[in-house]
Amino acid sequence: MRKPSEKSCSEDDKRKGHLFFTALNLIANKWGVRLIYTLATADNRTLRFNALQKSMDGISQRELTRHLREFEACGIVSRKVYAEVPPRVEYTLTDVGLTLQQPIEALMSWAEQHGPKIQKKREAFLDNR
Repeated sequence: MRKPSEKSCSEDDKRKGHLFFTALNLIANKWGVRLIYTLATADNRTLRFNALQKSMDGISQRELTRHLREFEACGIVSRKVYAEVPPRVEYTLTDVGLTLQQPIEALMSWAEQHGPKIQKKREAFLDNR
């Protein structure tokens, strides 16, 4: 019989899966990847709130604030407030946030390579419905 402190392989797999899906849920939404990519490609990987919002056409102030707070809480983004009038707030990717740039670029490369084929198949499927 297994001791309670020992983990089975399936429990380890479940934990790994849980961590993967938790991380994926954090970034795999309408704005998450785009926000990370925008910061990753900005000068010094830092942008002020308004510049960030302008570069992400269509995102509301509320939605951007929500994502930034969530990323800050997870250690993906750091927030720096300057004691000025009006207050200046800058957002920068942390070292952990920067590690997401490579997987995002890999997905972009995959999409460029396979996107046209996928689009054709999708259009054919929708035409046959």
